[in-house]
Amino acid sequence: MIDELLHTFRTHVPEPDREATERIFALATTRRRRRKPQRRLVLAVAVAALVLVPTGVAFGGKLADLFEGTPAPPDVSTAFAESNRMADEVVQQGFAAQWPHADVSKAHGVIEIQTPDGPEDMWAAPDDLGGQCSFIDFANDPPGKHGMSGFGDCPRSAPQPDEKIAFSDVWTYVHPDLLTVYGNVYVDATSVRLTFDDGSTATLPVVEHFFLGSAARGTQVDSVAALDAAGNQVAARTLRPSGSTRG
Repeated sequence: MIDELLHTFRTHVPEPDREATERIFALATTRRRRRKPQRRLVLAVAVAALVLVPTGVAFGGKLADLFEGTPAPPDVSTAFAESNRMADEVVQQGFAAQWPHADVSKAHGVIEIQTPDGPEDMWAAPDDLGGQCSFIDFANDPPGKHGMSGFGDCPRSAPQPDEKIAFSDVWTYVHPDLLTVYGNVYVDATSVRLTFDDGSTATLPVVEHFFLGSAARGTQVDSVAALDAAGNQVAARTLRPSGSTRG
């Protein structure tokens, strides 16, 4: 179905370029956990805070505090508007009965982290179905005719009744060495703890029920747990069955 969706969208793009291809791929694969080429974890993760800050302020609490609530700049607002237009395409082509539309006027910053490729930002905007749409971009990337190039989602509720954490990881050929991990927590939590395939862990802050992190491409996250302010685990999700091997 994704291949059909990509093909359908391409009929509306006279000259498919890198920006259009990325944007279509991000929308078409939304709500799926992307599994990356299998490779042993290298602990030289992209964001030093993953290794150097083992507390709830990983990735810099000050950055998150200063960035949260920042009004989205025009290029980010344009990206949200373009996602709304593409959502209309999804409905018109019959791939979904409805698709959330972001309130572009309320788009704002949520989390900013530092990566070897510069700041990576998560923005959010309430949607018309009672949820929040997110958009992630690299601040130093040049905008295109449809605004900033990036990816995101419009989650409305937990994917499964007993699933309290939504998790995704993705990389793009514009930043081929980096893996972005992000998601939502559907319980009250202040941080999430990621456990990697070698047993090491990293902690990311939860802001407005979102979390965001960056690591070296090929990093494998085995599980994620949500923690409250006291450090108690309030939800957990296994991403890779214990004892499984890489193909």
